[in-house]
Amino acid sequence: MAKRFTFIILIAMIIGIVTGATFNAQISDPAQLNAIADALATVTDVFLRMIKMIIAPLVFTTLVSGIAHMGDSSALGRIGLRTMGWFLGASVLSLLVGIVMVSILQPGVGLGLELPDAGASAGLATQDFTLKGFLTHLVPTSAVKAMADNEILQIVIFSLFFGTAMAALGEKTKDSPT
Repeated sequence: MAKRFTFIILIAMIIGIVTGATFNAQISDPAQLNAIADALATVTDVFLRMIKMIIAPLVFTTLVSGIAHMGDSSALGRIGLRTMGWFLGASVLSLLVGIVMVSILQPGVGLGLELPDAGASAGLATQDFTLKGFLTHLVPTSAVKAMADNEILQIVIFSLFFGTAMAALGEKTKDSPT
């Protein structure tokens, strides 16, 4: 079933690419292309919302069940270190792939867009990074709020505490639904 689902996703991606290329090749009027893009925007928005909707419960249940069924706290520490190593390695690798691809493909070259002034504001609300602010932000005020806001790092922290508590309860949690 999983292989079939992966195949369906790949076919849908190919259909999307072919559809986009066909529209772009057949229609030269930018207003008409924008109208088509606006009509398809609903589908893409719903799809992205569905993905965002499943991320928080998936992260929570995966971490809690993994930690709770591990049992041994020393194994948890080793796996935690390995997980951080993989996370950092994957992050560095994805950044390197992004830098290489941007260097090769050079997106935006030839568009002739004007660069904004160096002092121009992007209109985004920003604040200074502080260690206190970062550490405070790690711990959610509410697990439900962290899930509603898709604060993945807060969900991970809560999941670690929840899973550790379930592991400490031992046999009482063996038949738990997670």
